Amino acid sequence: MKTTAEKIREGRIRLNLKQQELADKIGVSLRTITKYEKQGVMPRGLNLHKLAEVLGVSEVYLANDEIEDPSYGLEAAPYVESARETYGKKGADDINRLLVETQALFAGGEVPEEDKDLFFQAITEAYITNKKRASELFTRKDFKKD
Repeated sequence: MKTTAEKIREGRIRLNLKQQELADKIGVSLRTITKYEKQGVMPRGLNLHKLAEVLGVSEVYLANDEIEDPSYGLEAAPYVESARETYGKKGADDINRLLVETQALFAGGEVPEEDKDLFFQAITEAYITNKKRASELFTRKDFKKD
């Protein structure tokens, strides 16, 4: 198992970045990167998102020590990002959880990438449609934006 610290360090080295360069790219201090890599401090929220983006991996991969494949979760990344843009961190977390939990459907066989994309797209569209519908049905009139 690789720790988050090891994954961050390996990703940075793979991209030929110095700690300061990585810090500049995600908008944190050198000290913060050092804490992530040497002290095992777990990046949270927006910093985790930015780190994953810069390193070219998913947030799920970085945050979970049991996942060793750097490409894990990258298929779902555009859909998670779409939900993040529309509904913020909560929406991204919801979609990510839905997609991760339903990926078991692909176990045991080769599924063409186009089919996976269609599946992820359908799940994301269903989530967004139902979220909008719930908002229309259950938001008090005095809180609705016209």
